[in-house]
Amino acid sequence: MRGRDRMTATILTPAENRFLQLSYPALPIPALTRLMPQLREHPTVKTTSDFLTRSAKADLAANRVDWLVAGSAAWKLLARLPYKVNASEQRRDWRHCALCHLPVRYEYHVVLRLNGREIVVGSECVKKFMSDEMQYLMTITTEDNFHAVAQYDTLTAKYPQVPDILWTKDALPHLPAQHRPAQTRVRRGTQATVTGYLKRRTTVLPETQLAPNLRNYARLQAIDRTAQQQAVARQHAQAANAQRDAQRAQQRAWQAANQAKDSAQTQVYQSAAYQDWLAQVTALMVDRLALAEFKAQLAKITVPPAVKRLVNTYQLGVMATEFAHQGRIHAQRLQIVPRELVTDLDRRTRALAAQRQRDWDDDVFNAALGSELTPAQRDAQLTALRQSWEGRQVPAAVYRDLARFKATVTRPVEVPASWPEPLQRRLQRQPADRWVPAKKAHVTPGQLRRLG
Repeated sequence: MRGRDRMTATILTPAENRFLQLSYPALPIPALTRLMPQLREHPTVKTTSDFLTRSAKADLAANRVDWLVAGSAAWKLLARLPYKVNASEQRRDWRHCALCHLPVRYEYHVVLRLNGREIVVGSECVKKFMSDEMQYLMTITTEDNFHAVAQYDTLTAKYPQVPDILWTKDALPHLPAQHRPAQTRVRRGTQATVTGYLKRRTTVLPETQLAPNLRNYARLQAIDRTAQQQAVARQHAQAANAQRDAQRAQQRAWQAANQAKDSAQTQVYQSAAYQDWLAQVTALMVDRLALAEFKAQLAKITVPPAVKRLVNTYQLGVMATEFAHQGRIHAQRLQIVPRELVTDLDRRTRALAAQRQRDWDDDVFNAALGSELTPAQRDAQLTALRQSWEGRQVPAAVYRDLARFKATVTRPVEVPASWPEPLQRRLQRQPADRWVPAKKAHVTPGQLRRLG
């Protein structure tokens, strides 16, 4: 039984429960509001009580003292009748305490500040449940001056800062430590003045005696406000610094990630597998195939695993179509494709297309003028070139004219305006006295460097 009693602890006594119920109208505490229906039905709350959930009991045990302290500040002694002594010596004639329900001969009349509700409390419950302010007034009222409560109300009505000075422990929460002794002196001086004023019946307020302490308290309040503002400013600065540090850390992380990504992509772009894939795709694009044929040929090219993460077949098809129509690759619609890859494709396709254009120009020139061929040989070579000019169809009449061009051409060379412009330029670029065959030695400095 003793072990069970030790395990069964009382969380809330009936007197404490009753005090919370009476104080409840002045306590805007949501957690207490949720518990109040159960507290009204059950005077005692123990650890074994099954009418409350485990979390509710834990909440009650954790906040019980704070709620009782808040309730004690909600009451004050009744000024017109702060206490009364029952004239009868018979306990059956005594009134009962509103909290413990025991008969009390010395009645203390207290009132709820919020709504003026009056109750009678015994001296023990006053000491147990009521505030330091009320116990202070109770002592003076019973020992020195029955009218002390009324005088105190008059004084605090004119000087509402007096209760804060005397009873509010955290009245100046931000006051620097070096000013705490001054606060103690103000509290002691104010208490001595107020006590002297309350111990005798009088209608004259101790304004002269209070004035120095009130001035000093006002000064301390100003210091407290300044310290609070500085603390808030420091908190904001710390929060701003923390946010800035977090942003910098995030920025560094992004930069590191981007650098790692750029480094990885640079390794991909410099790899032999990528360069081989790029050369094959570039050759397909320069052929200016139909989209379906382009994709069919593209499927035959082995794609390095690293390149698969950079571009797909659809995006390459869009770029091939763009090159076929515009002669270059911008890929503005494909923002997710790395710009380095787009630049590589654009540069390589344009360079290869220009080289093929020069080769075709030279081949046509050699077949038409630059080589000593029989008419049959000339016609055969020109026929082979009809479909190889960058995938574009050249009118058949141009080839027929080219087959007879050497026999009919005169100096200076006059090229029909209907012929393709690159062909016109190539045929006109000749010495005045003879035909010089094209050697087709189109090697660029970049190609030489790669070869080396």
